[in-house]
Amino acid sequence: MGYKSIAYYVVLAQTGIALVLALVCTAIWGWSTASAALIGAAIGVVTSLQMAVWVFRGKAEQSAKQVVLRFYSAEAVKLAMTVGLFAFTVGVLGVAFLPLIVGYSLTLVAYWLALLPVQPKPEFK
Repeated sequence: MGYKSIAYYVVLAQTGIALVLALVCTAIWGWSTASAALIGAAIGVVTSLQMAVWVFRGKAEQSAKQVVLRFYSAEAVKLAMTVGLFAFTVGVLGVAFLPLIVGYSLTLVAYWLALLPVQPKPEFK
């Protein structure tokens, strides 16, 4: 499995976690809490997908400087998107903060879980 595949596998794992979380929250606390948790998880999924797409777009062969700049710029956009989406959902939509942040936090766990079964193979030619 290459690095690009791993990045998209993480996004897929985050999506799975989000859906399971929504089902559990709906069963235990109802749709209001589940929707807030799902929105938080969606923020994590969307920003991770943005990062993966941004980092892996363009040519495969690039200088180290170009790769580092691409990662830094992707991370800056991800951070800005995350802050903006949280501000919008809490400030404008009035979504409950606790389930929102729990949903987001659980998507971060996907980074650890998704990387357990994989050992990346270098894509050098």
